[in-house]
Amino acid sequence: MTAYEAPRMGSATVSDGVARRITRAKEIASHPETIEKLGEAEWSVPSQSGFGRYRVWFVGQEGRCTCPDYTKRAGPPGAYPCKHIFAVLELRLWEAGQSLSPPAPKPRKQYPQHPSYAKGRTEEMRTLDALLRDLVEEVPELPRTPGLPGPEPLPLKDAILCAILKVYSGLSGRRAHGVHLNVADRGLLAKVPSFMVASRALNRPEATAVLYGLLQLSALPLAGLEEGGAVAPDSTGMQTTQFGGWREEKHGEKREKRWLKVHAIVGTKTHVVIDARVLEANSADAPQFRSLIRGVFEAGFNPKTALGDKGYLSRDNYNFATDMGLETFIPFKSNSIGAGHGSSAWRKAYHLFQANRETFDRNYHQRSNVESMFSALKRKFGENIRSRTPVAQVNEVLCKLIAYNLTVVVHEMYENGIAPSFVKQDRKE
Repeated sequence: MTAYEAPRMGSATVSDGVARRITRAKEIASHPETIEKLGEAEWSVPSQSGFGRYRVWFVGQEGRCTCPDYTKRAGPPGAYPCKHIFAVLELRLWEAGQSLSPPAPKPRKQYPQHPSYAKGRTEEMRTLDALLRDLVEEVPELPRTPGLPGPEPLPLKDAILCAILKVYSGLSGRRAHGVHLNVADRGLLAKVPSFMVASRALNRPEATAVLYGLLQLSALPLAGLEEGGAVAPDSTGMQTTQFGGWREEKHGEKREKRWLKVHAIVGTKTHVVIDARVLEANSADAPQFRSLIRGVFEAGFNPKTALGDKGYLSRDNYNFATDMGLETFIPFKSNSIGAGHGSSAWRKAYHLFQANRETFDRNYHQRSNVESMFSALKRKFGENIRSRTPVAQVNEVLCKLIAYNLTVVVHEMYENGIAPSFVKQDRKE
């Protein structure tokens, strides 16, 4: 069988299927460096739909493959060559000189770098320091217990500023001390703090409520860009500690990593984190839907749509979002039924899901933006938590979210020319 000889099955459907395989085979063969020769008549061909590879070999002139597309088809071997066999045949034709030119590589799509993007990244650190100073300015000072010895401690707002900068830098407490010195030299700190101030701030239980408030406040400058848009809740895991394999190998000690679960709600236009909850690893998604939606309005945002995956599916959540004036798109499970049991929002969404799936999916597709946010958060600041105590671990995650929000604000300053303000306007009831 030659490279492009279609099986004589007397069916147009078969010929169309072979034509599609040939087209995909040419895409694979356009990158000959990915096809590895294992023997005289054996090759390893990459999968187009994943990270696996398949073995292709020839018995005489008959090609065989280990891919599911080849093995699941009935009939004599070779009657339905797969795209991996076609790719090897195309490569062999070129190597034998029967093809005039090597397979043309697929052109790589180029994305232009806008000057505003480059400017935002190069100015991010210096701009973020000034924004953080403005953000923490209204943090109230907690009263000090009378009679405690020692000098007056650093104000809480300065201690939190140091903690967020430490998390932003990704450095240890001692190495991050240089970051604090640079900020102090610019007049953004009243005095040069000790290298321990960030760790002490993270271990203060009263700092948790302050950080939750700062998280909402850090998203406030982007409320105008998110006006009338969609918000999407989701969750992800943050691991607290990594244990090396040598300890387990030498001492036989088996210890599991402890995880925290971050429930966050994101504006789909700017990917800003509007509100979040940091809870235990086994905390469910659906019960957090109400508090996260409330947090959106408390933060000064005015969305029109709420999007969630199946983990948030419940009649109560549909009813609550509708009562808040939000159009909601949460996909239904295979065993869901249209009976609303008093929930008109559930019935309306269910019938749209069943009768006009294209419209439903087009709106629901915006939810993927929350996955992009989690990816960016972990790439910038890592998914590992350095802190050891439970209080410090929660506070460190909140500092990551605040630092991430400030990077988004810096980007929008140069991209859309916003003038950030962290002063919350009174909302009329």
